[in-house]
Amino acid sequence: MLSRTAENLYWTARYVERADSIARLLEVAYRIHLIPNTHEGYMNEWESILQASGIKEEYLTKYKEINKDKIEYFLLFDETNGSCIKSCIMNARANLKMVRTAVTLEVWNTVNSWYHDIGKYEKEKYNSKDLPEILDWVKRQVNLIKGTIDNTQLINDGFDFIRLGLYFERADFTARIIDVKYFILLPSSSYIGSQVDNFQWSLMLRSVSSYRGFKWAYGNSDIDYKKIIDFLILSSICPRSIFFAIDKIHHHMNRLVKYYNSSNKAHKKIQTIYKGLRKSNADQIIEFGLHEFLTKFIDDISAIYNDLENVYFLGTDK
Repeated sequence: MLSRTAENLYWTARYVERADSIARLLEVAYRIHLIPNTHEGYMNEWESILQASGIKEEYLTKYKEINKDKIEYFLLFDETNGSCIKSCIMNARANLKMVRTAVTLEVWNTVNSWYHDIGKYEKEKYNSKDLPEILDWVKRQVNLIKGTIDNTQLINDGFDFIRLGLYFERADFTARIIDVKYFILLPSSSYIGSQVDNFQWSLMLRSVSSYRGFKWAYGNSDIDYKKIIDFLILSSICPRSIFFAIDKIHHHMNRLVKYYNSSNKAHKKIQTIYKGLRKSNADQIIEFGLHEFLTKFIDDISAIYNDLENVYFLGTDK
């Protein structure tokens, strides 16, 4: 496969997943915003999602102040923000358009329709009360695109690059959305395990479509800090967990190494992270520090992408 084709497929999937991720971040903030007294947290919920997305400075450069309605628009429609949902949809379509012959007609049609439908929401004057409806629409379309890919694409190296894009973005996002919870956690360890703390965790689980999965995994036991770490970081059965995403990245990179008969730095690094997560437990992560663990993971996964880019997209490293 041409490196340019591989890169376009990778970024198509990554932008599709990123639109879903931004929608889920907004949903977390929206739900937590409904809880009284969250203003006592380390950061308010709206500022925390800018911080977790890595675009706080970009936002403040343009808007100067933390404002709920402005943040919503910035993350939904503001094209000066390359990570807003509209930009993600546009970029996903632009990448896919360049490699239309590498995907099925069904895949192209679902992404193209998504691109044209976003205009229906933007043309009408945006109102904050419409946020839940827009976020539900984004998540439904993402699920439609993913299902179409899984059910129509050949399971070849192109499929591997699509899945790598999806799971690199998901691994990064899951770490960031857990960190959102860290940023709004009340600034004293004595609040850990409080009613507000546990309720915020439950809302976060709902926002990543994992609340019912958590209840299936742990029965009707209470949601707490340690179980969340075990479920959203280390679980092999939760499709939104960090380990699940790393397991998929590891699987598809193994396939590419065999397909091209060549190992590389990115493959070796993902093996190290995969083995490390398999051996880890919640107590070790708590002792290390949840925020410190997540920050290190985000940095590590970014470095692995740089190696992946050099090997498969630029051909400058092995």
